[in-house]
Amino acid sequence: MRLPAQSIFGVTLLLALAACENGSPNGPTPPTPCTYTLSSTSLTFLPAGGTATIGVTAPAHCTWTAASDRDWLTVTSGANGTGNGQVVVAASANPTTVVRTGSLTIGGQVVTVREDGLAPCSVTLAPAGATYGPNGGTGSLTVSSPSHCAWTAVSNAPWLVVTAGAQGLGNGLVSYAVDRNREPETRTAAIAVNERTFVVTQTGEAVQCDYSVTPVTFTPCMSASGDLTAMVSTQQTCSWTAAPNASWISVIDGESGNGPGLITFRVTDNWEAPRQAVVMVRWPTETAGQNLQVQQAGCYYGVSTSAIAVDVAGGPAKFDVVQQSDPQICGGPLQNACVWTAISNVPWITVTTPMPQKGDNPVSFVVLPNDGVAPRTGTITVRNQVVRITQAGR
Repeated sequence: MRLPAQSIFGVTLLLALAACENGSPNGPTPPTPCTYTLSSTSLTFLPAGGTATIGVTAPAHCTWTAASDRDWLTVTSGANGTGNGQVVVAASANPTTVVRTGSLTIGGQVVTVREDGLAPCSVTLAPAGATYGPNGGTGSLTVSSPSHCAWTAVSNAPWLVVTAGAQGLGNGLVSYAVDRNREPETRTAAIAVNERTFVVTQTGEAVQCDYSVTPVTFTPCMSASGDLTAMVSTQQTCSWTAAPNASWISVIDGESGNGPGLITFRVTDNWEAPRQAVVMVRWPTETAGQNLQVQQAGCYYGVSTSAIAVDVAGGPAKFDVVQQSDPQICGGPLQNACVWTAISNVPWITVTTPMPQKGDNPVSFVVLPNDGVAPRTGTITVRNQVVRITQAGR
């Protein structure tokens, strides 16, 4: 069946219009593929965190989403979109010194994210220390530290007191006071600020050394029994020395000292005349020191004769020895404390009395015959006494 000419024209027109609407006379046009381009593929944040914006470029019909894989990294705007758009992300502050990383996924594209850690906590002090005289004083030190770092200032001695700035965060100032040092020794203490120390050195007060010695006079008898001692009294750090000026005195303890102390010394036996010497106690001041006076008792001797004549045949003879201690108190109740020995100076005179003797006693001796023509002379000595023995010749 044939269509009227008007109908054929209408159908043709409708087909032509449909082809124009579909973009091609040959069929429908396929949609543009979805591709996504990001303005940045990496982000870096400081330890304090912050926000950043990433631009998204995509065809108008393309949808996309944005998501974070870390709880400290939040998408605050643009979690989804179509076509071009922006994603805003926020990173919270990093409370540690460790770098942390994460990522964003936007339209299938990955953005790496890094957040720096806090600077390690350390402190520096200026100055490193201070020196004070005995009167003490006040002072301060500065603390330099990253702003997030806390610190404390603690003294290790009661005479060094933190008066302000015992705690701080970041940079700060510590004030302190130094008490008076009433001792002669130099002392040190420190204020610890975390791992650092501020050292304070304080000199001591100069000590006026005052000395006294007791007793200062000693009167040992001829045979001194036991040691002799003197007490030195002075301040703890004041020095002194002790030395005798005679060989018969020996210091056995206390040749030197600091502060109070004992000087112990001995004397040898004395059977000769009384004698005296000193133990010189000296200290480094304008006053030279103190002498310990040692006056030791002695003995005096006498003989009944100073000369004896013996005939050529020789034989026994004798003389008397008397003695006296000075002072007499050292002679005891019998006044016989002095010890002596009679010594012949020649072989032909032999002392027969046992020696040594003590007190008043005779000296017996024997003279050998003189075989020579000429007379001869010898002596017997008792301490400072000499008895001359003369023998005739044949």
